[in-house]
Amino acid sequence: MRLVDGFISHDIDGIYNNYGHRCKNLQDVNFHNYILFVGDNLGLRLDLPLEETFPYMVSKKLSIDYYNLCVFNGGIDIIKHNLFLWLKKYPAPKAVVIASEFANALVVSDLNFSFIESAYLKDPIVSDMLEGANMCGFFTGRQFLFSHLIDNCVPCPIYQVLVKDQIPVISSNNLVNVVCDNSEQTLIAEQLYSKIKERIQLARRSV
Repeated sequence: MRLVDGFISHDIDGIYNNYGHRCKNLQDVNFHNYILFVGDNLGLRLDLPLEETFPYMVSKKLSIDYYNLCVFNGGIDIIKHNLFLWLKKYPAPKAVVIASEFANALVVSDLNFSFIESAYLKDPIVSDMLEGANMCGFFTGRQFLFSHLIDNCVPCPIYQVLVKDQIPVISSNNLVNVVCDNSEQTLIAEQLYSKIKERIQLARRSV
């Protein structure tokens, strides 16, 4: 992981753009008509070509641009950081899609902030901390506060892609959940497209 213009991203290689994100370069995004994706591995699928990932497929089916802020092995903290920094810097998207398999992933650094990386979950210290955090309600409290931020600070529709039985990033009456039994990208794309299209049509009828 690294910071680019304040955003948490990946080291640049052949599959990422010049900011370290898996989509087109920032300067090529149509900020008048786009969807923003935030999350982790679920929205990346590094084992697949870009064209077979659900952010790409949903964007194509809706004829709308997109930017993908998902970070490998990210969690609530990275999603929150990237999302609110984005909303401060750029025009609001038509929708925000949160897609996360590992909501409780942790980010670690040293006292000098010389690096930023995902915590190694098999480290005994990290494992003990995770167990304690679950027992004392830390993760539940973190989800509660982030959900309230989403409800009050995000000026567009919110969608959340969940793999069945995984912990959601946010819990809110203002979002639309898309729940899948696995991370099969075509299935996710079809369900998410259907939900977004339905909401757009309802909004048009109410005008």
